[in-house]
Amino acid sequence: MKDHVDKVIEQWDDERPDLDATPLGVLNRVVRLGKHIEADLKQALAPFGLDTWSFDVLAALRRQGEPYSMSPTALRRAALLTSGAMTNRIDRLEERNLVGRVPDPNDRRALRVHLTSDGLHLIEQALEIRFRAAEDLASRLTEAEMKKLTALLRKLLLAKPEEMVPSG
Repeated sequence: MKDHVDKVIEQWDDERPDLDATPLGVLNRVVRLGKHIEADLKQALAPFGLDTWSFDVLAALRRQGEPYSMSPTALRRAALLTSGAMTNRIDRLEERNLVGRVPDPNDRRALRVHLTSDGLHLIEQALEIRFRAAEDLASRLTEAEMKKLTALLRKLLLAKPEEMVPSG
């Protein structure tokens, strides 16, 4: 079965046979799939009043385990954001009582960002939706296919430094 990308590759093969369009088949599919996943995620998060950036920040805190807190710098790195963007996002989440800022117990001059009970409750619900959606899409692959695809995508991602990824 052919998809839209196959048609694009065939057109390039006809128009510019001197160029190998094969790599575009992989990259265009990754980009297109990413756009579908992003749109599905936005739709799934809307009932929670979350968008992808707020989900990413809350999920980064939740992944830390109790007490679900990080320094703003560590949170910024986990979310691949600039410090200005991180401050703005923390402010917005704090206004909704999803995160709070508390003094760092190990450094009087520093603060830590933590999930509030409201934030923890919300991210727990959103995570279930997110994981189910990922499982649903991935269920089209066998376990062996998923392992192979994971390894191949990791190989491509490792060729690019993470700080080069634009934040949304």
